[in-house]
Formats: sequence, C-alpha cells, structure tokens
Amino acid sequence: MTDSTTNYPKLRNIEAHPYRHEGQDMVLLRDTECITENSLLVPKQTIYIISMMDGTRTPRDIQAEYMRATGDLIYIEQIENLIDIMDKNLLLANDNFNRQLSILKASYEKNPIREPFLAGKSYPSNRMELLISLDEMLKDGRGNKNEGKITGLLAPHIDYSRGGEVYSATYSHLHNMGKTLLIIFGTSHRLTEKIWNISIKDFLTPLDTVPNSKEFCRLIKENALLRRYIDEWPHRSEHSIELQLPIMQFTIHDDFEILPILTGSMHEFIEGTKDLKTDYELADIIGNFRMILEQYGRSNIIVAGADLAHIGEQFGDRYALDFSTLNISKTKDEELLGYIANVDAEGFFETVRKERDRRKICGLAPIYFQLKFLEGSICKISGYKQWTDGRSSVSFAGGVFYSKNN
Repeated sequence: MTDSTTNYPKLRNIEAHPYRHEGQDMVLLRDTECITENSLLVPKQTIYIISMMDGTRTPRDIQAEYMRATGDLIYIEQIENLIDIMDKNLLLANDNFNRQLSILKASYEKNPIREPFLAGKSYPSNRMELLISLDEMLKDGRGNKNEGKITGLLAPHIDYSRGGEVYSATYSHLHNMGKTLLIIFGTSHRLTEKIWNISIKDFLTPLDTVPNSKEFCRLIKENALLRRYIDEWPHRSEHSIELQLPIMQFTIHDDFEILPILTGSMHEFIEGTKDLKTDYELADIIGNFRMILEQYGRSNIIVAGADLAHIGEQFGDRYALDFSTLNISKTKDEELLGYIANVDAEGFFETVRKERDRRKICGLAPIYFQLKFLEGSICKISGYKQWTDGRSSVSFAGGVFYSKNN
C-alpha cells in the first residue's frame, strides 16, 4: 500500500452506476475524466465506505464511523485494501494520481496529433469497417439539395447508433464546397477553466488525418486575447467534436481544414451571477474572433456538435419519465428550435435561462456561439429526435444554415 493511502484518502470526481454481476448487486466506478480507462466493480455495501473518502478522514476514522452507523464489524485491513485498490486504479486525488496525470499531460501536449479516443469504442477503429458503417448510416440522406451557400451546420454529438438519422439528414448537405475551413464548436462535458478551449492540433481518425488550419491558427496566436484560450488538454477524451470528423471525411469530397473549439459551462450566466449583456469576456472573445474571420477572408462554415435536453434517471432526475413529461420536454425543445431557425442567440439562451437549465441542454454554449457568428444567415431544421429508454431521455436536432445572399 502506498503512503498516500495511510493518511486522508480523497475520492476524485467519479461516476458510480448500479451493476448486476453474477447475481450480486455491484457498483461500477468510472473515471469521468478518462485519466484511467479502467472501470472498477465493487460490492454495493462498500459504497458507504468509499463515500467517506473525502480527504478529512483517516482509515481508522472511516472504520469507526462505519461501525457506528451500521453496527457491523469491519477490519482496518479491509479498508486499507479497498483504499489501495482505489489508489492503484487512480481513483483517489493524491500524489500517485498527480504523477500519472503529469506524465499523461506532458505526452499529450508533446504530440502534434490528437489521437482518436473513441475509435474501437463508439465507432469502428478499422478503416474499412468504419466506411461501411458510415455508408449504411448516411445512405438515407443522399440526394438532399442545398438552398444556397452553406454558412453553418448544427449536428448532434450523441453516438451514431442513436443519432444516425439526424446525422444523415444534416451532413448530407455538406458536399461540393471546395476547400473550406470548418470551425467546430463542441461541448466540453468536463469542467474547464475557460469558456473557450481552442485546439491547434491536427485530428486523426481511422480514415485519415484532418488538418487544422495553420493560417487561422497563426491569426489566433497573433491575437493577444484569443491565444490565451488555446488549451489542448480538454480535447483529449472529448467526443462532441471527434464524432463529427469521420462523417465529415466521408461526406466532403474536397479538402477541408478544421478549427476545433470546446466550450465550457455557461452556468454563471444561467444563475445570474454574470449577464450576457454586460460580460466583457464574451464580448471580447466574439469581437476578436469576428475580426480574425475577416482577416482570414476565406470560405468557412460554423459547425456545432450539440445535443439538447438530458432528462431522467441517468441525469439525476427523480421524477417519472412518462409520456406527459416527454411531451412537455419536446414542446420546450420545439421552442428552442424556433430560436435556432431564426438564428436568435439571445432568444435561445434566454429560454434556457428561464428554465434554469433544468433539462440540462448540454449544447447550450456551442449553439449560442454558433448563432452569434451566423447572425444574418437563415436556418432550416433538418431533423429532430427524442431518444428514450423509458428511464432517461436525450433529445437532439440538426440544422443547415445558409447565406441570405446566395
């Protein structure tokens, strides 16, 4: 057992999911940051012990509190063994974890390529298998005609198996564009210090390398404000942008470049501690980015990889997910889609704010920024779906933005 486990063990931010294994009730512990890809299966009765690993208790404190609360005997060696297992799986916030994190970060920062994180998990890692899978998923959208010059695209970031229909209806419009820069806004599903996290890496998929725009990155680096928002680490394991890339490669027959931007939380604006109308940071980011777009002066498309509502058991809601609840959520989604169709960023955000984001619109920030940069465009909603398994639900939509001056 390492020294760190003998002091005050502190649990990292991890997910715990009920799991039935060989007739026993277990709990699956998973690292939300994906620093370790190993999941740990533990007996359900150990969760109370694990919950006391908050950095304020020694193993003996945990032992005493557990026996007082349950009346059951537990040996100190059992607790120390559990702590040791947690430590080896990098689930504790301690020196061991920090060392491994530093090594991982240094390696990632050094690599000019962002390696595919989901290949072999969310989609095939084999090139031919991926091509066949994409061909099957996207075949129904073939033949969709555009109504003018495309300026933007709203797509889901849910997995292909659930989002295929909307992906197909949306990305089928992305063809015959010539060499284009795709500026991709995605949701960061993990907390970030910054509202924008720009990557200047090329992104690899099983189909090929997608180049970042060296010219646009140069303009960002030369901008005193925007260069402070270059942050590679949040991109390492995030799926909201990665899932767009194989579809883009399959659909676009011309060369294209990307600029990936992960957006952080807008929680402070929802809670009212910050105001969109008076926040200088957002105004400065948007103003400087518009200036760079003008300096760049070439064809570009603003993409948002963004889902809508997340409701039900999986997302922490305790209410029943019945037909009425789903119908109400769908009606509220339709209100949001109305603002998207009108390219109204403020109206879109204000609708979510009035709800206090109770339905957890995880695409809030990328859609907001997309709408801000596409003001003056027109939008056609290409698809919508409300997926549910009876306990939880995720909704998502697609949209195609066109220039008014075709």
